[in-house]
Amino acid sequence: MADHAQSCQGCFFKRCPDRILKLFSYFLFVAALYITCFVTTASLSKPGGPIFSLFVLVLLALGAGQLLKIAKIPPMLGMLLVGVALSNIPKVKEWTILDAQISSDLKTISLMIILMKGGLSLDIMDIKRVGFAVIRLAFIPCFVEATVFAIMSVLLLELPWIWAFLLGFVIAAVTPAIIVPCLDELKKRKLKIEENNITTMLISASSFDDVVAISAYMVCLSSAFSSDKPLYLQIIQGPLEILIGIALGTLLGIVLWVIPPAGSNNPDSKIRTALILVLGLCSVFGMSHLNFNGSGPLSVIVMSLTAIKGWGEDQVVTDIVDKLWVLGEPLLFGLVGRDIQFEFITLDILWKSLIVIFVALCFRLGAAFMAVSWSGLTVKEKVFVSFSWIPKATVQAAIGSYALAVAVEKGADEMVVEYSRTIVTVAVLIILVSAPLGSMLMYFTAPLLLERADTGHCQLAEGKEEEEEENV
Repeated sequence: MADHAQSCQGCFFKRCPDRILKLFSYFLFVAALYITCFVTTASLSKPGGPIFSLFVLVLLALGAGQLLKIAKIPPMLGMLLVGVALSNIPKVKEWTILDAQISSDLKTISLMIILMKGGLSLDIMDIKRVGFAVIRLAFIPCFVEATVFAIMSVLLLELPWIWAFLLGFVIAAVTPAIIVPCLDELKKRKLKIEENNITTMLISASSFDDVVAISAYMVCLSSAFSSDKPLYLQIIQGPLEILIGIALGTLLGIVLWVIPPAGSNNPDSKIRTALILVLGLCSVFGMSHLNFNGSGPLSVIVMSLTAIKGWGEDQVVTDIVDKLWVLGEPLLFGLVGRDIQFEFITLDILWKSLIVIFVALCFRLGAAFMAVSWSGLTVKEKVFVSFSWIPKATVQAAIGSYALAVAVEKGADEMVVEYSRTIVTVAVLIILVSAPLGSMLMYFTAPLLLERADTGHCQLAEGKEEEEEENV
């Protein structure tokens, strides 16, 4: 009887999709954590309290994200819309109140995690192997789109030039979080994306593109908030923050090569992980406290890249940071969605923003096509690469609201806060437009633009293995 019950239980879990079980494990973890918080801090965990608000946000964002993932839609869209709903439905809004400073600090922590994740995954050897095409693909579309976006924002959105370029570089970054799953799906369809280095080119260039966009954004951010300083300080503020960020990140990365001292065969990866996370938080919040807002995030990228180069392949650190992003992603996108409040958005801003977005995307497509010219790709493959350069999500969520957080922290005037809100609005719109558009274009045009992978070598290898087994 017990054996029968155990076999039935095993059959149930085998029939239940892994994704559903994984989702329930997240819910169970968050629910158990909330019950613990409620028992120990009842006043903060009741409806309307910050702990209750955060748990509702993370649970709903996780659920919405997983549901969209099953439907082959980028999950961050569901997370984003959950935040928008919680911030704009009257009754729900009263139950999920969240302090602005808490929200700002949590977004900064999520920003640190995604920047560290990007730095740890950036492989310089891949960039060298693919060649100059990666550099062109990272730089040219980014700066073309940012420039077009800035010009259009000055003309239509009436932003000052420095804020227009700030917005342009927020928008210019692509997201590996959408590109990589799409490429994995195309591999399963046996399409030719590895033999011609398309996979390596897109993954390497997307990570490098994010570094370029974030660095340029931080320069603009520094200039935007130094308008009250003398002209010579405004001019050197941006480059100075880049130099400080690179120097600090390099120094911390080198320190992590030797601390903690690794054993001959078993380096202590868990201590490494704890150190790199604490140093990342210290850099971001410390530099912000010293009014070098751009240096902190840049130092996190450089520190992660330097550290992983000295460590070699330490998969444990990368895996732990990836697992932190499982909760960091719904938290970040949900909080960014909360920044969208319909009472501050007019139809005039909405339609003008959409015009700017679509015009800039058209220029980006052309720039991406030109960037991969002379790289050995066919015309159809170049078109596919251009479509792959459309999706945007993670960087826009990570840094889109950073200017608003800095403005609130510094007690900036109402006009600066208004500019910051415009950036958040456009950042959310570009995610809602480009993430599904880019992923759909990649999925549906790939069979038309890419050749089938040559499976002859695989079949030959399988035949030889069968012959050897027969001989044995």
